[in-house]
Amino acid sequence: MLTSRGDTERQAFLRDKSIKEVGDGANIYVTRILSVLIPRSKLLDVGCGTAHIIKRLAKRCKNLLFIGLDVSPAMMDMARNNTQGLTNVELVQGDGLELPFKGSEFDVVINRLADYSPSEVYRILKRGGYFFEYGLGPDADQEIKEFFPNRYEEENFFLPKDPVHWRKEIVEEVSKVGFDEIKIEDYRRKDHYRSKEEIMDLIEMVPLVKDFDREKDSLKVDDFIDRYRERDGIGITWHFYILRAQKL
Repeated sequence: MLTSRGDTERQAFLRDKSIKEVGDGANIYVTRILSVLIPRSKLLDVGCGTAHIIKRLAKRCKNLLFIGLDVSPAMMDMARNNTQGLTNVELVQGDGLELPFKGSEFDVVINRLADYSPSEVYRILKRGGYFFEYGLGPDADQEIKEFFPNRYEEENFFLPKDPVHWRKEIVEEVSKVGFDEIKIEDYRRKDHYRSKEEIMDLIEMVPLVKDFDREKDSLKVDDFIDRYRERDGIGITWHFYILRAQKL
């Protein structure tokens, strides 16, 4: 599971820059969330990062309350800037593994590429409430793993115990704490990056490569680009899943 715990100011800047220049690639995710929102819903985004998801939701549903939580002070600063003027958004600095909320407080909890505790999410959801997770599939950024076999950051990739039955592994993590009606769908696509700078931003932002240094690794990145360049740019696989579960 991709982690955003302790993101630095540099990472927060790169994430915000990438989202504003390229987009968040979360249209399907947002659509799934919108499908369960009803009047007076209260939603929590665990690991909200730059708050781009709840910003989109809050603009669409002005009478609902959206709360964003992130462990990183740098992300919180970026989120505050991005949600200025939105009176239906509140931001809280806190840990996704120990949520600072009372039980059965939220109608919907969402998480995108951040650390969280399934049992904590279950605890703070109301009966009938929904949980959505946007997570990494095992093929995400596979080109990075191939090219940097000894340096890729394992914690920022999804490395299932059983690559064939990886969906079952994810479902079991949420079902064992009590969730029902669990559904999972996954999507693959090729993202194309236009320049060396964009590739280095991606590697540094997550981060994907241990001890990455833009100057020292410059020639290595050149070789990476030569290997994976396609007609539309430098191709990198993006693989994600959307999980939907309910507390009955």
